[in-house]
Amino acid sequence: MKYNIISSSSKGNCIVVEDFLVLDVGVSYSKIKQYLTKVKLIFISHIHQDHLLPNTIKKIAYNYPTIKFLTGSNIVVEKLVECGINKKNIYVLKSGKKYDLGLLKVKLEELHHDTTNYALKWELNGKKGVYIIDTASVDHIKAKNYDLYLIESNYNEELLNQHIQECIDNGDNENKLYYLHRVPRVHLSDTQCNDFLIENMGSNSEYIKLHQSSYNYKEID
Repeated sequence: MKYNIISSSSKGNCIVVEDFLVLDVGVSYSKIKQYLTKVKLIFISHIHQDHLLPNTIKKIAYNYPTIKFLTGSNIVVEKLVECGINKKNIYVLKSGKKYDLGLLKVKLEELHHDTTNYALKWELNGKKGVYIIDTASVDHIKAKNYDLYLIESNYNEELLNQHIQECIDNGDNENKLYYLHRVPRVHLSDTQCNDFLIENMGSNSEYIKLHQSSYNYKEID
C-alpha cells in the first residue's frame, strides 16, 4: 500500500495514503499542498493542533472546497466549520460501525486520550489499513491480517521511568514532572505497540511506528 509520511511527531502529524486519503492535518499548508489535487478524503482523529492545524484547514477550504472530511468528533466538526469547511462535506461517523463510502470502506474505533479521539480502519483498492495514534491502550482493537499498520510507539517505558526518577532526584519543576507522568495516560508505549503488532499482523503485513518521542524513546543500552 502506497503511503507518504509528511510528519509524525508532537510538532505535527500528516500521512497521505494512496494519493486518495489524508490522515490528520497538523502541518503547514506548504507541506501538503502538492498532494491535494488528488486527495478526496481527509480524516481528522482529534482536535489537538498537531492533528488539526486551523491555518492549513482554512487554506484547504478555500483552495479545495470539494475535499470531504471524516471524523467521529463533534468538536472536530465545529472546528472544521469554523475554518470554512462546508458542513455538507463532513462525514461524522459512529465508533464501531462500518461505512461504505464508495471507493473506500471505513470504521472508527474510539481511543483513550485526553480528548475525544478515534482510530481509523479502512479498505481501499482491496487492501486494508489502520491508523492508531495518541492513545493509552489498544487492548480493545482488533485488526487481523491488515496490509498496513500505522501505529503510535511513543515511548520506551524504562527510559520514561528513568527520566521521572531523574526529575524527582533533581528537583525539576512541576511542569516537567507532570508532562512525564502524563505520557502513559495519553500515549502508546513501544511494548504496547509491539504486542499489538504481534497479535494482529499477518505474514505479508507492513507496519510503521509513529509519533516516537525523541526524549523518551531512545533504546536503553
